Amino acid sequence: MLAFEEVVEQEQPDLVLVVGDVNSTIAATLVATKMHVPVAHVEAGLRSGDRSMPEEINRILTDSVSDYLFITEQSGLDNLRQEGVDPQKIHILQAIA
Repeated sequence: MLAFEEVVEQEQPDLVLVVGDVNSTIAATLVATKMHVPVAHVEAGLRSGDRSMPEEINRILTDSVSDYLFITEQSGLDNLRQEGVDPQKIHILQAIA
């Protein structure tokens, strides 16, 4: 997190894009949020329902502070709606054939 904070300070990004649910996802999200840089989360809304999994906590926390939530499947949309997320934050990613 300290190293990423230095990168954000130096590069001054307009947006930080995070993917998935690994520890680096939540770490980058926390740094960007703290530094007032908008966050976009790809694979938002995915849930296992098992809060004993570190990844589940990462998913929930990342989604809760991200500014843009990019979903990849219907369950992501359903979960975010059920959690009361502002619909304007939710965006559907579609594959290009």
